Amino acid sequence: MFSRNSILFALLYTLAINSSPVRAQPPIVRGGVDEVLLDIVVRDKKGKPIMDLKPGDVTVIDNGVKQKLTSFRLVHGTEVITQSGATTKLDPQRQMRLVTLAFEAINEVDQRKTARTAALDLISGDQGANVFYSVVMLNTRLLVLQPFTNDKKALADAIDRATTGRAIGKLLSESDAIKDGLRRTLGPQEGQNTNLLAAAGEVAGQTSANGPPSDPAKAVLARVLLDMLRLDDAIASRNARMSISALSALVRGQQTMPGRKSVLYFAQGMYITPELDVMFRNLMSTANRTNVTFYSVDTRGVMTESQNAMAASRLAGAARATATTVTQTSGVVTREEVTAFDDAEASARSNVQIPLRDLAESTGGFLVSDSNDLRGPLRHINEEINSYYEITFSPGIQKYDGSFRKLAVDTGRKGLVIHARNGYFALPPEARASGLQVFEMPLLEAISSGRNSEDIAFRAGVVTLQSKDEGTDVSVLVEVPLAGLQPKTDQRAKTLNVHFAVVALVKNSGGEVVQKLSRDRSFNVTADQLKMGNFVDKMTTTISPGKYTLESAVMDLESGKIGTSHSEVTVAPKPRGVAISSLSMVRSYVPNANGLDPADPFQFQGGSITPTLNASVLRSKDAALRLFFTIYQDPSISSKPTVVIEFLQAGKSLTKVPMPLPDVDAHGKIPYVMTIPAAAIPPGTYEVLAIARQGDTAAESRIMVKIDAM
Repeated sequence: MFSRNSILFALLYTLAINSSPVRAQPPIVRGGVDEVLLDIVVRDKKGKPIMDLKPGDVTVIDNGVKQKLTSFRLVHGTEVITQSGATTKLDPQRQMRLVTLAFEAINEVDQRKTARTAALDLISGDQGANVFYSVVMLNTRLLVLQPFTNDKKALADAIDRATTGRAIGKLLSESDAIKDGLRRTLGPQEGQNTNLLAAAGEVAGQTSANGPPSDPAKAVLARVLLDMLRLDDAIASRNARMSISALSALVRGQQTMPGRKSVLYFAQGMYITPELDVMFRNLMSTANRTNVTFYSVDTRGVMTESQNAMAASRLAGAARATATTVTQTSGVVTREEVTAFDDAEASARSNVQIPLRDLAESTGGFLVSDSNDLRGPLRHINEEINSYYEITFSPGIQKYDGSFRKLAVDTGRKGLVIHARNGYFALPPEARASGLQVFEMPLLEAISSGRNSEDIAFRAGVVTLQSKDEGTDVSVLVEVPLAGLQPKTDQRAKTLNVHFAVVALVKNSGGEVVQKLSRDRSFNVTADQLKMGNFVDKMTTTISPGKYTLESAVMDLESGKIGTSHSEVTVAPKPRGVAISSLSMVRSYVPNANGLDPADPFQFQGGSITPTLNASVLRSKDAALRLFFTIYQDPSISSKPTVVIEFLQAGKSLTKVPMPLPDVDAHGKIPYVMTIPAAAIPPGTYEVLAIARQGDTAAESRIMVKIDAM
């Protein structure tokens, strides 16, 4: 037709980057539509638990207003003691107490030993019949090593696996196998009501595959853990952001369970950068509203002096520079004086133990640190798991505006120490019941209004990934141009901060929401980044084959402006044999990236890929058309996969070329990046088709791209 055919043919060959029945039960304390449930632990100055507190001894202040208590009781072991002194037994099948042992990946052998010894000491103590533990690990994503159980041997085995430095690949496969087992435990009821009482009623009369009635407690605990994993699956992040996201998944996955819930977080500290402050505050607030208490365990042991050395040094330097700035009336300003305020803030953030303490104390727990013998503090944790007071009150909130309401609990009795939560966000009952976060409410309202808004410009779309028996993995992309956001300027630090929130709803053909994905983002940018940069959120989830709509919204939290988007999505059934992902435009590629998440689908040969939904490329000297896709090999077929790339225009084929594929990786995947200099492609709109074959099976993926003239 014209010379572009030969140009494309030659370029495609020289691509640069290859590439039991229900029993009667005692009354249960429930929070009404306008009630707050608060559990507190009270000790004397020597740390001895106080067991004789009366309602008149306690004062609760909510947002500066003294509250009238609507209920007050002591939960002690397997008994409940009411304010009248009446004692009733707890039903261990229904009044559960959940404890999650969450381990960060710990490199040092002595610190792993400290964490292992502490966890084993905890589970070896006297436990009530209604106390269930789970063991998880935070390493690029949330890994479940042991579902909720009171089997001490199984728990000890899981603790050992979490603290012996086992290879992450093996732990990933073990976690996936446990997740599949949880699904089999639920069978057809997976995804139903996670309310403990309702679920127990549903399950108790059912018959298992082996004949006898199912165990309602086992089914409910399986649901709770799967809820945690589903929430975590929707999160792609690294380092402290990943930790906060995974911990949030732990909290939100337990929100429908009554009773006290605890998380023991074993870590070497937590470094919270300014852009993570909002996420961290949301984690603590969500834990407070869902009745989850954190106990942070600093596995570094005794090191108070060394851990504060860097912080003290930076703070001292900042103080000297600040003093000079205050007293100096002339002369050249030094670099230290310019950065003094930054260094003062950095000094506070350098002590990575402070966030661990904040997380614990703000949720009613405490920090275990600065000791190589953790038996004493762990005995206190065990006491708090087994004995605590439950209080309810009605704050009479007139306007659910999402604001933070501070809580304070005090007693008229002298010499007592109270551990209680420090506050919560004012969310309406229906939002709390569904686990909504504060930032999600206006975005969901904008989506439900049905009105299109372009006040905030952004793109949203779905990239289909690997098809599995349980569904197809997809990545929901939301791409936000930073230039459309209103930054907050910090004149002192000379920085720009952008803060926006994202919600994406995946609805089936009947209009039902099958997935809700959301993010709250805050970070600093330069002026150039604000002008030219785009932020891409990649949210991975799994959905069944079918037709869907993607309804999304982005809100600039500084200006209050909201944009909405609506698109159609089709997920094909799992193919026989070889499979291929969507073709994705590549915005940037970072080779030799550190801390890559093995579960992140956007990576290639040790590098990180940032996709874009912008399918246009400017035909300039330095620009290139880059497309990324992944081929999924069928292990039952002996031959290797092949792929052919075809360019079409107006339905007519221009060229079709086989591509040399690299070897399949350990997961049966072949990631591939195709790069063509844009200057070598005539302006116009093209359809790019990739056809993968293996044996007698084939799969294809296509994308429309546009080459714009200069």
